[in-house]
Amino acid sequence: MGNRFGKRLNSVEEDVVSEAVKRKATGDHENQKEKHRRLDSIPCDNELDVVSEAVKRKSTGDHENPPEKRRRLDTIHCDNEMPSTSQDTVESRNEPEAVLTQRSPKRKAIADDEPGEMKTKRKRTLGPSAMFKAKYKQLEELGEGGFGFVFAGYRKADYLDVAIKHMPRAKEILYNEEDNTGKLIPTEVAVMLKLAAVSERHSAHVGLLDWYELEDEVILVLERPMPAVDVLQYINNKGGRLKEKEAKIIMRQLVDAAIDLQEKHIFHRDIKVENVLIQTCLDGIRVRIIDFGASCFFNEGDTYEYFMGTHVPPECFILEYYMAGPSTVFQMGVVLFDMVQPTSFKWDLFYKEGQRIEGRLSKNCRNFIKACLHEDPDQRLTLEQLRDHLWMR
Repeated sequence: MGNRFGKRLNSVEEDVVSEAVKRKATGDHENQKEKHRRLDSIPCDNELDVVSEAVKRKSTGDHENPPEKRRRLDTIHCDNEMPSTSQDTVESRNEPEAVLTQRSPKRKAIADDEPGEMKTKRKRTLGPSAMFKAKYKQLEELGEGGFGFVFAGYRKADYLDVAIKHMPRAKEILYNEEDNTGKLIPTEVAVMLKLAAVSERHSAHVGLLDWYELEDEVILVLERPMPAVDVLQYINNKGGRLKEKEAKIIMRQLVDAAIDLQEKHIFHRDIKVENVLIQTCLDGIRVRIIDFGASCFFNEGDTYEYFMGTHVPPECFILEYYMAGPSTVFQMGVVLFDMVQPTSFKWDLFYKEGQRIEGRLSKNCRNFIKACLHEDPDQRLTLEQLRDHLWMR
C-alpha cells in the first residue's frame, strides 16, 4: 500500500491505517444512528407543526447568515406553540396588508369615478343625430308640410307612439325667440315649450317631447295621439261631408282651443283641416291641434304684413295687413265650410263669384259661417262671440 507521498508502508503500518479507516466508517454509521435517536427523542407532541416549522425555518435560514440561523434555532420551543416572532417581523409581515387597506378606498373611489367620467365623455362626444337615433325609432312618412316632413315613430324605452318632424334649415326656419341662455331657437320650439309649461294635461294642442338641432335640420319629437286622423281624412271617411250635429261638436272644441291659445298670446296662423286631428276616445272624439310651424307670439293690437299660413284672409289683399284674432276666426270659418259643404273653400269663388252655402244647413249654421268669413275683419265675430253663438248651443 502506498500513501499520498508515494512511500511504501510496512505491514504494521498498513494494519494501523486499515484499522483507522474501519473505525471511521463504523463511527460515521454510529453517528447517523445517534443522530436519528436524538431526533426521535425530541419532546414535542405536535410533530406536524415541528416539521412545518422546520421547513419554514429551513427556507428562511437558507437566506440568513450562520450566526443568525444559530440564534433563531436557539429560540425554538416545542410546547405545541408556534415559535415566537419579533415585533419587527410582525410589522414587516403586516405592512403590505396595512398599505393595501389604506389604498383600497382610494382605488375604489377612482374605480367609482371612472365609469361616470367615461360616461360623461361619451355624452359629450355623442352628437344630436346619434342621441336622437339612440332614443327614437323612425318609421314611415306621414306627410309633408310647408316647413318640413313628418314621420311616424316610437320611443325605444317604452314604445310610445310619436310624430317626428324634420325641418330643413333651407326652409328658412324662423329663429325669433331666445332660450334661458339667450341663444336663438326656432319659434316653433319656443311656442311649444311655453305651451308645455303653462298648459293643462288635456289641452288640445299636441305636446313637444324632445328636439334636436343639427347642422342641416331641426328635429322635433311630438306627441302622437292614437288612434287619430286629421279632419280632412275624417271627412273623407264620412263620405265627403259631415252632418251638422257632428260638425258642431268639433267646432266647439276647436273654438275653445283657439281661445286657449289666444289667452297664452300664441297665434297659430295656419288652422286648417289638415292641422286639426280627431282623436277617437272611449267617451267620444277629441280635437287636437298640430303643426305650429307658422306660429308666433303676439300682443293685442299687433299687425302683420307677410302671411305665413295657408288660408289667406281678405284683409291681406284689401288692407295689406292682418291681425291674430280676426284671421283666426276666418280660418275657423274655412274649417267649418270644408266640413259641411260638398266642395272645399275657394277664396275667389266665395268672394268674387258669390259661392253659395247650401240651403240644407240650418240658418244658424249658415249665419255662423258667414260671420267667420266676412270680408271686413271688423265685421267678424270674435272668438268669444263664436263660442256664445246661437248655433254653438
